[in-house]
Amino acid sequence: MSERSARVRWTDGLVVVGIVAVGILVAGALQGPVEPESTMAATTPTVEPEALAPEEYVRVSEPVDTSAPIPGCDTVVEAEEERFSMSFVGERSYDNPRFPWFNGPKATAMSDAVASVLPDDVELAFAAPQQSLQFGPIFDFGDDDEPPYSGSTDAWGAVSRDDASGSVQVSVQQAPQTVPDCVAGSLDERKTLPDGTVVDLLDTWAEINGVRTISRSVRAYTSDGTWIHVSADDRANTPEPSNSGEIPLTLPELELIATEPALRVSTPVPPGTPPPSGGCSGYTENGGPDLTREDQQRLNSALASVDLGAVGLDRKLDTLQPSDMGSDTLCMASNVVGADETLQLSIAGGQNVPVEDEVRPDPYSGTQNTFRSLADGTVVQTSAGYYGVTGEGGDGDYQQRSSNTVTVTRPGGTRVQISASSAGSPLLSLELLESIALTPGLEVS
Repeated sequence: MSERSARVRWTDGLVVVGIVAVGILVAGALQGPVEPESTMAATTPTVEPEALAPEEYVRVSEPVDTSAPIPGCDTVVEAEEERFSMSFVGERSYDNPRFPWFNGPKATAMSDAVASVLPDDVELAFAAPQQSLQFGPIFDFGDDDEPPYSGSTDAWGAVSRDDASGSVQVSVQQAPQTVPDCVAGSLDERKTLPDGTVVDLLDTWAEINGVRTISRSVRAYTSDGTWIHVSADDRANTPEPSNSGEIPLTLPELELIATEPALRVSTPVPPGTPPPSGGCSGYTENGGPDLTREDQQRLNSALASVDLGAVGLDRKLDTLQPSDMGSDTLCMASNVVGADETLQLSIAGGQNVPVEDEVRPDPYSGTQNTFRSLADGTVVQTSAGYYGVTGEGGDGDYQQRSSNTVTVTRPGGTRVQISASSAGSPLLSLELLESIALTPGLEVS
C-alpha cells in the first residue's frame, strides 16, 4: 500500500449497503464530527431512567496525499467531502425493459464466468446461491439517476485460500462510456489495456473502532459502456466478525475477473443458458448440523433415481442447494411443467422424532392429517387441505389451492419434508410425495 499524508476518506469497498426484501435500500456516510445538541434542565422533579449511551463508532481510513501523482493519470482531482444520506424504494427484477442487456440467463452466464476464473486453490464457501457469487436481480428505483445509484447487478461470496479468508464482491452495470476522473484516494494506479478498457487498481485499509480491515479493488471501464467493480477484503466468514489479516485474492486475480468478457453488457448469452436457481427454505424445529458439499452430492445422487412417471419438473429433484435460512438445510423448489403446481423439498438432520400423542391438529382446520410409524422407527406424517390466495394488496381475484405435504422423520434425526401446491387437481399426489420422501439414501449422517 502506498504511504499517504493524513486525511480521512471513505472507500467504496467498505461502505455498508443494506437491501431488505421489500425493496428498500438505505446507505449513508458521515464525515466530520457531529456537534452535540444543546440541553436544558427539566422543569419538573420527574426522574427519567438513564438512557443507554450509544456505542461509539470511530472510523479511520488510510491517509491520502492529495498532491501525489497517480501512475496512469494525467490529472488528479481531490475527493469531495460531504455529509450525505440516500434512501430509495424500488423493485428488483431479472427482466426489466429499462435494462435490456440483463435477464436471468445473462445472470447465470455471468455467475458461471466469475466461478471459472477463480483460482483453483481459492475455495468458495458452501452457501445459498445469493451468497455464492450468483448475480442477483437489478433494483429499479423508478428514476433516471445516473450510475452508480441504479442499474447494477451484484454477486457476493465468502472465499478462503490457505490461512487467508475474506469475501469478494462483483458489481456490473451499464453506464456512460466516459471514464471518471482520477480521484485522490480512490485508486493507486490507472492503466489502459490494448482493447481500450481502462482499469483502476486500489489497495487500502480502514479501521472501525480500532479493528483494521484491509481491502483491494479493481474497476474496469470497457469500450461498450460496462462498468465492472470487483473488490475483496479480509473479513472472515465466521459467526462472530473477525479478520484473517490476509486477502485471499491478489490484485491481478481481481483484474482477471473485472476484465472477463462474459461480464460485459454487449456479450451475448450462450443458447440454452437457464435462469439462476431460485432460493428455497425449510422449517426445522431445532437447528441441525451444518451440511456440506459432500452431503449435497450424496443426497442429489439418491434423488436422481426417483421416477416421477408422467410428471415433468422445470427443475429436477436432484438440485438440492443450501437453504436461504442457513446451512443446516438442503432444499429445492420447482414448478410442474404444463400445470399451475409447485413443489418444494427440504432435508435436514438433528431433528426430534415426533410422538403421535404430542401432535395436536387444529380442530377448526379443514386439513386432513395422518400419523404412522414404520417398523424401523421412521415416522411418516401426511397433510392434505386447501387454502385461499388473493392478489397483491388484497385487491386481486381469490384463488383456492390444494396443498399436499409429507414429512418423514428417521430415527437418526433426518427429516425430509416435501409439499406440493396446486390450483387444480394435483398431479403430485400424497402417495407420490411419500414415495419420494422415503427414497433410500435420503439420510443425513
